[in-house]
Amino acid sequence: MLNRFRLSLCVVLALCAVGPAPAGRADGQKPVLVIGPLLHEWKFDSGVDGWQALHDCGISTVDGVMKIVSTGKDPYLSAPLKAAGPDAVIKLRARSMAAGNGQFFWATDRAGGFAEASSKHFEMFHDGKWREYTLPIRVDGTITSLRFDPGAAAGTVEVDWIRLYRGGPHPLSIERIEANADRIVLHVKNASGGEISFEHSGKTHSLGAGKTLALTQEAKLEGEFVRHTVRLTPKHLPAIERHVVVFGGKTVGLPPKTRRYVTIGKGELTVRVARPASGALGARIERGGKLVAVMAPIIRVNDEPRLLDCSDAPDAPVDSALFSGSGHTVRISVRGDEVTVDIMSDSEAEGPVVRVLGSLAQGLFAGLEYLGKGEKSSSKLDIETDDHMRIAPDPMLVTMPLMACVTEHGAVAMTWKDMTLGPVYASPNVLDGTADHRMSLRGKKITATILVKSATLEDTIAWAVKRGGGLPPLPKSPRDDKAQLELAMRSINGPISGEGGWGHCAEARWKRQYFADIASTIWRITGRVPKTGPLVAGGAHVRNDAIFFVTGQAERWLAIRSGEVRRIIASQQADGSFRYAGKYLKGHFEDTSSGHCARSAASLLQWARFTGDAEARRAGLKALEFMKRFCTPRGAQTWELSLHTPDVLASAYLVQAYVLGYELTGRNDYLAEARRWALSGVPFVYLWSNRPTMLYASPPVYGATNFRAPLWIGLPVQWCGGVYAYALVGLARHDKTLDWMRLARGIYIAAQQMQYPDGPLAGCLPDIFQLPSQHRAGPSINPCALASLQWALAGQVDSLAIADDGKHRIVAPLPVTITNGRASIEGRKGLTYQIVIDGRRIVTVKSRGIDELDLAPPAK
Repeated sequence: MLNRFRLSLCVVLALCAVGPAPAGRADGQKPVLVIGPLLHEWKFDSGVDGWQALHDCGISTVDGVMKIVSTGKDPYLSAPLKAAGPDAVIKLRARSMAAGNGQFFWATDRAGGFAEASSKHFEMFHDGKWREYTLPIRVDGTITSLRFDPGAAAGTVEVDWIRLYRGGPHPLSIERIEANADRIVLHVKNASGGEISFEHSGKTHSLGAGKTLALTQEAKLEGEFVRHTVRLTPKHLPAIERHVVVFGGKTVGLPPKTRRYVTIGKGELTVRVARPASGALGARIERGGKLVAVMAPIIRVNDEPRLLDCSDAPDAPVDSALFSGSGHTVRISVRGDEVTVDIMSDSEAEGPVVRVLGSLAQGLFAGLEYLGKGEKSSSKLDIETDDHMRIAPDPMLVTMPLMACVTEHGAVAMTWKDMTLGPVYASPNVLDGTADHRMSLRGKKITATILVKSATLEDTIAWAVKRGGGLPPLPKSPRDDKAQLELAMRSINGPISGEGGWGHCAEARWKRQYFADIASTIWRITGRVPKTGPLVAGGAHVRNDAIFFVTGQAERWLAIRSGEVRRIIASQQADGSFRYAGKYLKGHFEDTSSGHCARSAASLLQWARFTGDAEARRAGLKALEFMKRFCTPRGAQTWELSLHTPDVLASAYLVQAYVLGYELTGRNDYLAEARRWALSGVPFVYLWSNRPTMLYASPPVYGATNFRAPLWIGLPVQWCGGVYAYALVGLARHDKTLDWMRLARGIYIAAQQMQYPDGPLAGCLPDIFQLPSQHRAGPSINPCALASLQWALAGQVDSLAIADDGKHRIVAPLPVTITNGRASIEGRKGLTYQIVIDGRRIVTVKSRGIDELDLAPPAK
């Protein structure tokens, strides 16, 4: 039944109050609220009206506005009140430049203090725009005090007014709608504790407490796109309405010649706007004569589908056509593979409402969703809290202007330039109750460009970047290279140092050890070898093993790395995969992932490059072949996140692995895979900004730690972006699809901006950077990986250099080349260092500056 329905019909629904879904509503609709008498109002015309700042904030009033200046992570204020329950609605008008969700608490005569059970969380927008928020609450007793928590970070929040009404959610709700060519089925639920009578389609129905009822009404198809109204009229309660647009066109083939259209586009891509006498409501998007998507409706104003006048539109195909309605105009243009829709409206509008047909192969909502075959957006697989609902998010969470779906019909992607517009994304289309995939924008002035093409999801990412004029200009670096390295040394000698070595992070819970990555960074910056105990491999997010070669420990390095590689090979499965077993398997559909495999594959292939190890090469290449089956970068951080969670570290490891595979074999399919995975990481990077530090910032994953908190969407963790940037530098030597070096440098500069410039944590990179408030939060990470990225961007050796002429290969801590069987090493006069030849032979060199070495083995 569902498959037949999907092939023949689409439905558009509009509720009287439409917007980001509240907790628990899987259809993305706001519940209808029943708002009664005003119980109390704070207008702030003559002061703070009894409100008191209690924690991490100060309050004042200016021109009838209460100004809250938050100074920490937990600001809250309260006011006395007397208002009887049980059902009430809090409304407020506010604007914010802080961060985090808002929350109201209420104390009652039955429960004296504030408690989480007597509170309401809500999503606050932190874009500095005035917004109204409406919160239904359920009260046990009489409210005696109200508390407001205006976010979770330092910043400024202004409140115009706060009002408390009698009222609450409408006890009746339309839970979902189904439709076919001749009828609409709506599922109605009574959430109250008593029976409710209501009228629908001229009939009276009674619905018991907590019960659900399926109702049917006729849906005549008097045209290709037809608007119907679904209305429930209960006694003594407001009516509930949804506006339903039924699309009855075929999904394949050209429309019948008997129908009239405004045809826009003269090539393979066309938009056919149905033009009944009453006005245009929807449009077909066709490629090569096949229906790929519809606009249904083309525009909604004040949440209602609107008709457009097309009486003056020509009958012959045109490149562009203008349509008008009451208080709004819409221009649709087609050029090449692109449809551009320009909307001007006197009131808040939504459009174009693009509905992509077919089965989802991949989907993307940049910054929020990265979907694989058949996956659902706003699922709880990665986020189990109310934050899983991402249908209409705060625009600040969107990293770049791109929504895309790929089906068997091709790719449909939408981009835009005005980042204050509100994007909407639902796959499948729970907003409209259908199996298609929905994308739209909200605002008064909307320009959307839609790509319709046979393409991959990664192609749409490259298209969106290029359509926007390329990668944005780089922000200004806060310091030059010399000062940057000096800042790194302040961290190494200061907050991360201690008895026994250095910590990965500055905080005391991170054990101090003689980490090779940090000792190598000290040597690279200062030219001196630090005094250490036994070296411990690692310590930074980018590996740096140079210290082993300048302390006479190359043989130990060989043993350590060889041991790691043998353990990886032992864990590899016969099909080339690496499998995961642990609690973060929860939520995923298999026991492996692209990121989980790629990290091991990169380690194997790096060792093969260093040493020529045939077994490591075979195992690494086998992993590359297995990983071609993956489509989504995910599952690289299973110490705290689901194997399912989309992850920029997965993109990084995949790029590294496939670049190494290409460099070892010269195979172009490996280079193509490296390019594909590099593109997959772009939506994890902010390519726009409305804050001093935001451009090129990198949220790490589209999920939450332990499925709940912290929520990482919109919250940069720049060390993850730094590892991705480091991988891009390697790809940039071989590919120019995008300016990979600019992208890597932008990520690096954003990390510089986030570093602590001074104070007790000077030089450390904060694990978290809160964009709205521009505040740093720990742990405070050592800067050695950032130093490695700095050297890599400059084309300098950051760890170990490799030279390979097909006969010999050399690993050295300094730049090295091979010519005619002789090695030339750019040494440092007076330095004693080691090199490894062909993965076996270690040679100690006393440098004279430029060191020449015959690679022929010594005579026995």
